[in-house]
Amino acid sequence: MSELLNAMNLAYNTTIKARARYELAQQGPDHSLPAPCEAVRLWHALACTWLLQSNKRFWVSIHSPAYPQGLLTLKDPPLILFGEGRPELLNARGIAMVGSRNATRTGLGNAQGFGKAFAQSGWVVISGLAEGIDGAAHAGALEAQGATIAVQGCGPDEVYPAHHAGLKQRIIQQGGLVLSEYPPGTAPQAGFFPRRNRIIAGLADGLLVVEAAMRSGSLITARVASELGRTVGAIPGSIHSSQSKGCHDMIKKGAMLIETAQELLDEVQASLPAFKTAVVLQEDDSDCHIAMNYSMDTDVELDEELSRVFQCLGHDAVHSDTLARQLGLDTETTLAALTELELLGLVLGESGNRWVRSNGVF
Repeated sequence: MSELLNAMNLAYNTTIKARARYELAQQGPDHSLPAPCEAVRLWHALACTWLLQSNKRFWVSIHSPAYPQGLLTLKDPPLILFGEGRPELLNARGIAMVGSRNATRTGLGNAQGFGKAFAQSGWVVISGLAEGIDGAAHAGALEAQGATIAVQGCGPDEVYPAHHAGLKQRIIQQGGLVLSEYPPGTAPQAGFFPRRNRIIAGLADGLLVVEAAMRSGSLITARVASELGRTVGAIPGSIHSSQSKGCHDMIKKGAMLIETAQELLDEVQASLPAFKTAVVLQEDDSDCHIAMNYSMDTDVELDEELSRVFQCLGHDAVHSDTLARQLGLDTETTLAALTELELLGLVLGESGNRWVRSNGVF
């Protein structure tokens, strides 16, 4: 494990300033370093134990032939990566999907639907295992029996949020990859997540923002991707939704307005690096042409009152009290009708007692 200790010493020795460590890394693997500090030796011991616990676990340094080439375009590429899963995905063609942790039901459905479509077309879905859009994107890729990479803002032995532990295991078991630049034993910290985002942008060949408020980490990820020359797209939403403001601002500034997965894939494919490999799952990629935000017509037979409520709802969330006033009904009757429509899968209840047509996303 002497090579691992040397690599970890370069990456984590805090007695050397970060810029100096990058300069040493550029000299190649034979650079001269001070002796490992106590913290590096502790992390090395934890890493050795973690690596030996599964044959799916590995590490790559910036000098390794297996290191993801896309990350070398970053100003500050990670000097070491710990992974669990399929290392060959590091240089596979991929689409990053990012967005709000506090996503709407429609946003979650779009993320899952697009994630599934990208995976069905043989692309790796890359995201951050976070609450909301990230988790839904991973889930969509898994639903398609596809490959997905989760980049963590903590050590590879940790998981955040904790309730995504099952999702993390599914990603590994179904042939995906969980990745971190932090050593085993590193708990999640707020400052790690913005750093994590540059890796998501660097690994990807294109990036899709599904939902994002104006002040959002997703917009930072999109900016990094754009600076790296990656194709960046955004899904538009309601003009009344705060979770769509960031996407709308991106589109105004030149990001692609994305309605179908194939639109983004066509653009990304045109500038795909030669070293990128495909993850072929199936020949049929017809789902990529489906617009995920389509209007839902139903063959369900509705009585007059349910039909009135359904027809009055659009694709912008509306409060039940507002809907009741528009229909001339009392709130109790309106809520009863909305509940019945939700059971039929025609509408979705959002936070704050707001309702919207389901768009067919669930």
